[in-house]
Amino acid sequence: METCLTVEVIIQKDNKVCMIKRKNTGYMDGYYAFVGGHVEKGESLKQAGIREVKEECGVVIKAEDMNFVCGIRNGKREDYFNYYYVVSNFEGKLQNMEEDKCEEIVWIDKNAIPDNTVDNDKRALYNYLNNIKLDEYNF
Repeated sequence: METCLTVEVIIQKDNKVCMIKRKNTGYMDGYYAFVGGHVEKGESLKQAGIREVKEECGVVIKAEDMNFVCGIRNGKREDYFNYYYVVSNFEGKLQNMEEDKCEEIVWIDKNAIPDNTVDNDKRALYNYLNNIKLDEYNF
């Protein structure tokens, strides 16, 4: 089984985090998630995060502003390893650049994440708030 790497970026402002509501992707549609996606061949994790943020919400972030949060591996999806970063600095205005895959982009209080949030992203936010760097579950 081939391992897939993803990068998710927690864009934060004040006490809020930016989340997208997924649609038409075939995975967790109708659920909120952080901005992110698959790491492409030849990309570093940070390069993938920068690309995904620009593609999905139209803002520019810099590698030096990305701080590692945690890595998560879910045993039910053991072929995936998800890397999470947090960033507070960005240039531009958030906008939905992928209306075919994203219902909305919203700012959500980081202490009031909706129940319909992707499990890994819920765990990543908990890990971020509690300084947990590696999380493996469902094994």
